[in-house]
Amino acid sequence: MLFIKELKKVCFSFVYVLFIGLLLFSWYENFYGVTKQEISASQDNLSSVYSEFTGGSLLKKPEKNADSYGMKNKEVSEKIMSGGTDMLIIEFSKNSYSTYPYSYYKEIVLSDKEQQAILEIISEITGLDEKQIRNLPDNYFPDINGNIIHFGADIEQNENGSFSFEMGDHDNHAFIPQVSYKRFKELMAEAESIIGKGSNYSMENLLQYYGLSEVTYDEAIEEYNKTIYDDKVSNAFARLFCDYTGRAIGLYPVFAVVIFWLKDRRNRMHELIDSKQTGTAKLIVIRFFAMLTAVMLPVVLLSMESFIPLISYSADTGIAIDMFAFIKYIMWWLLPTAMIVTSLGMFLTILTSTPLAVLVQFIWWFVDTSVTGLSGDTTLFTLMIRHNTLNGSEIINRNFTLICLNRGLFVCLALVLMVLSIIVYDQKRGGRFNYAYFLQKHFGFFKNRFRSYIQK
Repeated sequence: MLFIKELKKVCFSFVYVLFIGLLLFSWYENFYGVTKQEISASQDNLSSVYSEFTGGSLLKKPEKNADSYGMKNKEVSEKIMSGGTDMLIIEFSKNSYSTYPYSYYKEIVLSDKEQQAILEIISEITGLDEKQIRNLPDNYFPDINGNIIHFGADIEQNENGSFSFEMGDHDNHAFIPQVSYKRFKELMAEAESIIGKGSNYSMENLLQYYGLSEVTYDEAIEEYNKTIYDDKVSNAFARLFCDYTGRAIGLYPVFAVVIFWLKDRRNRMHELIDSKQTGTAKLIVIRFFAMLTAVMLPVVLLSMESFIPLISYSADTGIAIDMFAFIKYIMWWLLPTAMIVTSLGMFLTILTSTPLAVLVQFIWWFVDTSVTGLSGDTTLFTLMIRHNTLNGSEIINRNFTLICLNRGLFVCLALVLMVLSIIVYDQKRGGRFNYAYFLQKHFGFFKNRFRSYIQK
């Protein structure tokens, strides 16, 4: 009964309504309609922006001898070496290096010593001296390389303000690397260490910029089979749903948790609670799971917007789907995140009787968002698992053990924080832990001295 009462208190609070609103907005902006769009694209022979295969839907079986099967990123050494060297020479010549250390642009200007180190890297790759490097012909690098247009090509501005490119023969270039691909990657790592994290020379960025290549029929059919048979369709959409929802779950619940606990203090409800016979452990555990239930319930309901069309798709096509995909991924992927956010917010609020947890969680969320890539960039302490694509299940499979360790760690930490919350709250109920008195005792001297100084 106490669980139901606490759940009602959470669900009928204004801050919970605000949490629902933020969650709905995030879901609507990022995931709403994705599943229906992909299904419609497979039936109407349309392209889908979410499939990476620009030639059509991921759910449509590729036809042999088609004009195109779309594009995808592939690690082609020639393109990466050419594009990476081209970019490094351009930035070296200007002494202006673009970096994104925390997902925000930062221009780096190197010292003379650092510039000399970059020059040595370029010289080793190209076999050229500084004078030759600074006076390269426009056709030294390909006009088109992966996703990048080399701006040494002829560019004309049209009357309407747009630009047109006379690309010519993009295979006619003079660049021949003087190092192996293995050595090139080592040199790019050296360049990134000099310039800083988030530069253009990480392998992730080099692949993203210069790895765009035509998809072959065999690759297209392999990806289709992985989606239909390995992922059983619904697992692909469940991953993308959890990717977007995880960013919301990594931050928004802390507001509801903090305000819920502070509300008791503001309304002097803690005095009533303290006088009751309800054990501290029972109270904390019930409240924790009531808040967790309130957080996860709308997530499950939102997943139905994707799951129901997939049931219809399965019935229409005869293709089997995994009926439990969304529940499995929500429990495995999102629940540990919700647990650690809820438990941390609860512990810090009980400990300090302040909204400190909001600031702490926001900093953690911001840093985690900044350093975590969109796909498969998981570490042991990654708060929000990312996989911002429908395909690429092999990335998750490759990192499965690490992800399980990550999720298990957060579950354990959440339980530890819940135990610590019980200990601190029990001490407060017994009058043995007075945080305000502690601050006054140890820091009140400085506060009083400062106040006296101001009044002079």
